Amino acid sequence: MIGTFEQMIKDMEHGVCDFTEDGKCIQCGACCSDLLPISENEYRRIKRYIKKHNIKEQKHIVPALLAEQPEFDLTCPFLNMNKKNEKCVIYDARPAICRFFVCNDPNGAKNHPELYGEERVLVSMRETFFGG
Repeated sequence: MIGTFEQMIKDMEHGVCDFTEDGKCIQCGACCSDLLPISENEYRRIKRYIKKHNIKEQKHIVPALLAEQPEFDLTCPFLNMNKKNEKCVIYDARPAICRFFVCNDPNGAKNHPELYGEERVLVSMRETFFGG
């Protein structure tokens, strides 16, 4: 659970941001990034899921400080912030990094050797699945 601002800063400095409640995910979306490592199999699975379920890009526009780029979005294009729960619109097809991520465990990925079984490439989910 989110504590004081000072505690959050300390946690970030030690690589831990705990947005859980009693160690369980609260589906807040704080971990949902546009840049994710995915495998070719995950890419194909997500692409099929998008087509089958007619998934649309979710936009999260944040004003930028630079005039040349008036807005940017570094949040996953599959995060629907309008929902209280089940915010991931591709939850059943989400990549392994999302399946195994726990925000209060800086060593979480090390506990899941299945993440290392396939070659993964860091991609922009927005660009990869929606072209920009």
